Amino acid sequence: IKKYLSKTQEIWNYAKESFENSGFATVNSPKDAFPYILNISVTGYRSETLLHFLESKGIYVSSGSACAKGEQSHVLKEIGLDKKRSDSALRLSFSKENTKEDIDLTLCALKSATEKLRRS
Repeated sequence: IKKYLSKTQEIWNYAKESFENSGFATVNSPKDAFPYILNISVTGYRSETLLHFLESKGIYVSSGSACAKGEQSHVLKEIGLDKKRSDSALRLSFSKENTKEDIDLTLCALKSATEKLRRS
C-alpha cells in the first residue's frame, strides 16, 4: 500500500505544482490534502464548459461532488472561495495508474480550452 500511496502522492505533487505554475489555474486543495483529489479553478470559465471540452479530448474530470447537486460546494464556500471561483472548480482524481504525461495532457487541453473559449 505504501508503494501505491507514494506513487499517487508523487503524481499529485507534480499536478499541484504544474497547475500552480500554469498561469491560468488556481489550486484550491490545501497542501496537506490526501493525494487522490486535486481541486483547481480556472476562473472566468464555467466548470461545466471546461468539463465538456476536456471530455471531447478523452479527459474525464468532475465539476463537484454528487451531494452538491448543482449548488455551490459547501466545502469550497467554507474555505472562503467566492462563487465565481467555485463555479470554475474542477476535481481531478488520481490513482497509482496516473502518469506525469496524463497531467501534461490535461494542462495542455485546459490551456487550449481557455484560448479557444476566449476567442468565442
